[in-house]
Amino acid sequence: MTRRQSTAKDDDAVSEILGVIMMLAMVITIMGGVWVFLNPYLVAFNDNTNWNSASNIADRVEDRIDVVGDSPDGTGTRQALSLKSSSINPANHVEEWVIASDLTPFEVVDVIELNASSFEFLALNESVTNIIVQSPTNISEFSVTSSFEWITIDHDLDSESFLIIDFYNAAGDQVHRWSRFALSGISINTAIDGGMNQIALINGARISKDPSTSWSIEEAPRLRLDTLVDGSTRLSIVLTDIRLEETLGNGPNVGFKVESLGPIQLFTGESYNLKIKVTNTLHSVIDPQYHDTWLNDYTINRAAGTLGEFVGITPYQRASGSDGLTVETQGQALSLEIDVRRLVVNG
Repeated sequence: MTRRQSTAKDDDAVSEILGVIMMLAMVITIMGGVWVFLNPYLVAFNDNTNWNSASNIADRVEDRIDVVGDSPDGTGTRQALSLKSSSINPANHVEEWVIASDLTPFEVVDVIELNASSFEFLALNESVTNIIVQSPTNISEFSVTSSFEWITIDHDLDSESFLIIDFYNAAGDQVHRWSRFALSGISINTAIDGGMNQIALINGARISKDPSTSWSIEEAPRLRLDTLVDGSTRLSIVLTDIRLEETLGNGPNVGFKVESLGPIQLFTGESYNLKIKVTNTLHSVIDPQYHDTWLNDYTINRAAGTLGEFVGITPYQRASGSDGLTVETQGQALSLEIDVRRLVVNG
């Protein structure tokens, strides 16, 4: 009798153990199912958290750039950034601006850059007698004989960052300025599911890209047009060049210093025959997006047939803007204000 009771108790114990095991297996199965169900949402939550963090970093960097950009050479600010899921990387010489304008109504000068160290020009009224070529490290001056033909100048001032060419007549009056600036920026890279989210801060623009999408412009460089009290039009542009010396990697407390190299006043005053050519090398889709933004009012007036009254930014030649941009003033004077902010960022 005792043996039967013992056997029954053993059977009951085994049954309880099996029941617990089955219950645990059921719980594990259910939890696994819940995890599989919730995992996409958890991944999306983490991605959204990382994206918000990157966007906040971009806001803080832009704020520091605005604070320091117009300051004298050597002025700067330092702060710490939390880069737990992001890194800040250089985007060197990704946007080139070529801006040329006659500075008097009595001369028209065309300039063609042949290579990094030479150019040719044609002065239609043959008034140009002196030329000054300026790079970040050197200045060269050339005397030329007035001619109705194209003249080639070899200056040997090869520069990746900028080149400014000024043309003067015999009286010492500046009649034309041609300039080329290759602008750098920074890229904030953040790892998310499927690849990398990138936010590029270039020349006042914010351009973003997800792993599954192409580059899109959140904010384009600003070309500001104002009508002055005398009826003339003023175009204001601020170019921003940011040189990042080295990648700022991950960390909870990464030092971030922004220092001004001193602004350059590129144009101020009357402008004639203005031409602006912009090329962004991040991706081929960016230039058309820039043009669509800047030429939006022109496109609307062209469709409405009111270009005869339109005052604003227009294509230099082809309607797409691929040949460059200019400003239509309907015969009124154009005032040009263009400054270049130069900054260096390091840890």
